[in-house]
Amino acid sequence: MISITICDDEPGTCSDIENIILNYTHSHAIETVIEIFYSGETLYESMEKGYRTDLLFLDIQLFEMNGVEVGKKIREQLGNEKISIIYISSKETYAMSLFQVRPFDFLVKPLTRERILETLEKCIKITEINKGIFYFNIAKTIHKLYFDEIKYFECKGKKIEIHSQNDVIEYYSGMKEVEKQVIGKGFLAIHKSYIVNTMFISAYHYESVKITDGTVLPVSQKYRKKMKSYLLELL
Repeated sequence: MISITICDDEPGTCSDIENIILNYTHSHAIETVIEIFYSGETLYESMEKGYRTDLLFLDIQLFEMNGVEVGKKIREQLGNEKISIIYISSKETYAMSLFQVRPFDFLVKPLTRERILETLEKCIKITEINKGIFYFNIAKTIHKLYFDEIKYFECKGKKIEIHSQNDVIEYYSGMKEVEKQVIGKGFLAIHKSYIVNTMFISAYHYESVKITDGTVLPVSQKYRKKMKSYLLELL
């Protein structure tokens, strides 16, 4: 099941996106729920009351509360890092100003079926990955965390610290064991002591990355090429 939301003040655009998605998900036997909003205010009010979605197609040029403001509120005030935001605009110039909202993609009008489906396929793949489970052992008891709860792993000697959204969990293990479960599934090794969940990276620098909680982690020389390749795939 994937939940998709479309927010655009042009009913025709909403209808076009909805039909493209429904045709695709039906032909691929993907269970889908789609909700449509025609204003940023209505969407944000619904999310404040508990409405949740996996993927949001969000127009930038909305009246009153525009798409950029909605995105910032979702990230900063609601603290929602899980939702994949795909911005829509008739102006390419907005693209560079959206980085702080950490959008999944940016689509320029007029929209094409090919671009919508390209983005949809990527999002479905990542949504499935983030619903994966990480298993670890503490005192002969097996515990688990969903991938999208984990911000990063830190190795401290013979122990691993899992920095999750709600806690820091420590257990005996090594990075090689962590890598077997998470590398290639939305996580990147950036240092011999750190593996990061890419959905929680808010800023990239040559020698470091910044996590959404403000933590800055080092990127060692060994991993900078892989980090650069990852960034290029996003552009």
